[in-house]
Amino acid sequence: MDKVEKKDIIKFCCLSIIGIFMYFIPVSGSTVPVVVLVNTVKGFLGAGLKYVVLAMLLALAAAIVGAEVFKNSWCEQFLKGETRSKRIHYLLALAVVLAVWFGLPPASVFSNPDIGGQILSLAGTVMLTVSICGWFIVLILKSGIVEFAGTLLEPLMKPLFKLPGAAAVNCLSAYVVSAAVGVYMTDQYYENGVYNRREAVAAATCFSTISVGYVGVLCSLGGINHLYGTMLGLTFVMVVVLTAVTVRIPPISRIPETYYMEGKGEKNEGKDPSGSRFQRAVRAAALRSREFTAKAFLDSMINALRFSQRIIAYMIPIVIVTLSLVHLTPLFTWLGKPIAPILTLLGVPDGAAAAPAVLLGFIEVSLPVISVSTGVAEAGVFFVVLLSISQIIFMTEAGNAMLGAKFRMSFAELVLIFLVRTAISIVLVAGLMHLLY
Repeated sequence: MDKVEKKDIIKFCCLSIIGIFMYFIPVSGSTVPVVVLVNTVKGFLGAGLKYVVLAMLLALAAAIVGAEVFKNSWCEQFLKGETRSKRIHYLLALAVVLAVWFGLPPASVFSNPDIGGQILSLAGTVMLTVSICGWFIVLILKSGIVEFAGTLLEPLMKPLFKLPGAAAVNCLSAYVVSAAVGVYMTDQYYENGVYNRREAVAAATCFSTISVGYVGVLCSLGGINHLYGTMLGLTFVMVVVLTAVTVRIPPISRIPETYYMEGKGEKNEGKDPSGSRFQRAVRAAALRSREFTAKAFLDSMINALRFSQRIIAYMIPIVIVTLSLVHLTPLFTWLGKPIAPILTLLGVPDGAAAAPAVLLGFIEVSLPVISVSTGVAEAGVFFVVLLSISQIIFMTEAGNAMLGAKFRMSFAELVLIFLVRTAISIVLVAGLMHLLY
């Protein structure tokens, strides 16, 4: 057993304080320090930000050509894990930016201020937000705060969420990593007998939120960066409340409690002989804090930059298509007609415009906010962003990961759980919106 030294505990405390300050303590109105940093860099770059976006996309395109045409090993390594279809998608992003840059036809799309005119600004803001928020998230992931809080919260898991105590670290970790990673962690718990199938489905569909960095992406897309810290806090509140409710009602409550391998299962959650719960929490946190090094901090910056490059390349074609459908076709009006009266009744501003976003989240988590990024009141944008985060299940990442997991969810189960979460979330998010606006 590794011995915990005093310097490890001091390191855990210092890193945790910095991480909590950066992401959760408002310093300018409701704006947290990491967003202040994003806004400062954005102001410094000014009009030059669009050139950074173009450079990032050109570099990615060069790597794709190097890998596909010249079979360059460095380019192949840089694009490792990226399918050919995704690489084509990235090249389309560059094509869209060039069409906007040079005002190519059709003018109704690329020269339209509400469509093509939004692309470079949105991409620049998202790139900066992901790069900076993603870089400093290492202060949360490797400080030990997740392990510390998770260990202390173990006794609450069973009475509150009907999950075994060991789920606490899994659930808190899922909150700060990507949705797919959250599902993977849950699947590992199921495969190793910590969860039965009902518990695995509950953990995956209730805790596999988008990462705190991607929450920043959605805030950027909606133009509500100043609410980033507030959004993180309310996301946590929504996750807790929704989980406590949905695990007690169908369809989750009716899922069989079968284990991946017979005879497995968490039988004992009594006292750990290695010390009190607080001592174990401090120990787990201190050991994790050892992973924070100068190299880890630098690697986090590089990974965040690479991730932001792929995020903007991924989102640009989706944004241009979605905004074109919003502004040039009646499709979204038709989609929103059944839901618009409900949102109007709940007092959501621009309810008719926000209504289609309620169901769009099932396809891709950023589509709802993209659909309301222009012409919708800030309160309406806030409603859509928090709702899309709370829905959790979206097919481009989390949904597909759940379908492919060993705890095996059917598509029908996925749709039903999405609709149940959405119905409850609409009411809760509308209430929170009225508290803020």
